[in-house]
Amino acid sequence: MDDLQRKTPSRAPTSHLEAATVFAVGFALAAGIIFINPIIFGGDTLNRLVYRNKLVMGHQLPMLQVLILAVTKISANPTLVRYLDAVIGAIAGVGFYWVVVDLFGKKWALPAALLFATNPFFLALSTVPYQESLMLAGLVFAFHFFYRERWLASSLALAIACLTRYEAWAAGPVLALAYVLRKDRSVVGWLRGALTFGWMPALWILANRGLSSSGHFVVESSFSIWRLQRYVYLGWITFRNTQLPVVALAAVGVWRLYKDRSLIDWRLWVQIAFVGLFLLAIPFSAHGVLPDPERYVTAREAYIPIYCLLLLATLGLAQWPRWTSAIVGLSIVLGAAGAYWYVWQETHRPDVQLAYRLAKYLDSSLQSGQRALVLVQPVNQEVAESYLEKVRKTSGEDAERRARIEMQEFGTAGTDYERVLAHSRLGRDRLLSAPSACAEWVGVWSDYPDAVRELALGQQVQVLRSGSMSVTILQRRCGER
Repeated sequence: MDDLQRKTPSRAPTSHLEAATVFAVGFALAAGIIFINPIIFGGDTLNRLVYRNKLVMGHQLPMLQVLILAVTKISANPTLVRYLDAVIGAIAGVGFYWVVVDLFGKKWALPAALLFATNPFFLALSTVPYQESLMLAGLVFAFHFFYRERWLASSLALAIACLTRYEAWAAGPVLALAYVLRKDRSVVGWLRGALTFGWMPALWILANRGLSSSGHFVVESSFSIWRLQRYVYLGWITFRNTQLPVVALAAVGVWRLYKDRSLIDWRLWVQIAFVGLFLLAIPFSAHGVLPDPERYVTAREAYIPIYCLLLLATLGLAQWPRWTSAIVGLSIVLGAAGAYWYVWQETHRPDVQLAYRLAKYLDSSLQSGQRALVLVQPVNQEVAESYLEKVRKTSGEDAERRARIEMQEFGTAGTDYERVLAHSRLGRDRLLSAPSACAEWVGVWSDYPDAVRELALGQQVQVLRSGSMSVTILQRRCGER
């Protein structure tokens, strides 16, 4: 395999130093973004912070929530959770380093892992509590330990990934089959492979009597031609959120694989099979997103295509070894800048800015015993009923009833209220949502349906503005309503 010829992977101190360097770069950049920009963006991220004691929410798997709950025992400060996610993202970079050592040799591990650690999408999303960084960390370590024939460690790493996101389940049958073909083709080998790499999904299915808890769903058997557009969308997200030099390297990597099939050994076939199974499952995901759930899925599904692109880029590095330092250096700068820009865009949306500013204003203004009422655009009932109808068609009327009860437990206050709550130190007992008892302070959002009537009650003390939106802060006496 010429310059990508593999030798027995080194465990020399230099390898550990390089892995530590990857961790330090990934964590330092994520921590820097967190320090500069304290605002939390996203939707799922808010639920994980607001409902920290609820390990299973909807169809989501609980592994990240377990870690968040553990960190909360130390402090309820949401910044600590963000640093936890930065650590997880940095650990994923270390796992990628060792996978590259296994696949292509030590020479390319450091530059490739630095490209991984500074991918703008990975870096930006590792500053808030999304699940994908933890999933990918579990996956890369599962692959690494598998290549080293450390079966138990690989099984445990894969279990963490499988208990984080369903996408990781695609690795189970791939590793089980690879184990059988390479290690033991007997009946016992088949059973051992299935058990070692499939026990966590099997346990989850048995515990829930299905892929998800009652009242929720994960996959749909129905199919429409429009779902193929999901591939185009994920391709665009992958391209848009990867540095151009890395995209060019990946193109060179594809060309090298086409010209020299000997570059593809069994280790690389494991990666190809995993990504292939993931892509086959995309059209059957039951959780498409607006504006058209048939054509679009969450952009974070691009984590695995970007991971694949970075492996291909590693092959491309060998084409221009003299330019490796320059290409990687430029990519690091572009990646860090792209991640900062991504976070800046997400956190400077008017609704996000106002929620953060309102939270901090109320934190500093409320006296002991006082409460605040936050009046925001409530949950869209049409969307909620559409979801419940989908639950009924997918899982039956009993599941629909359970889903409706769970929705009532979460309430209909709206995302903007949850965003204020996530950034405030007041807590749900002092930061109220409608309908609620009287509060001495009221924050009325400009898009609140009954804003005109609410603004006529109480004394205006402050107006916060961002873009076309505003929040009017009032003080009231409880008898005024």
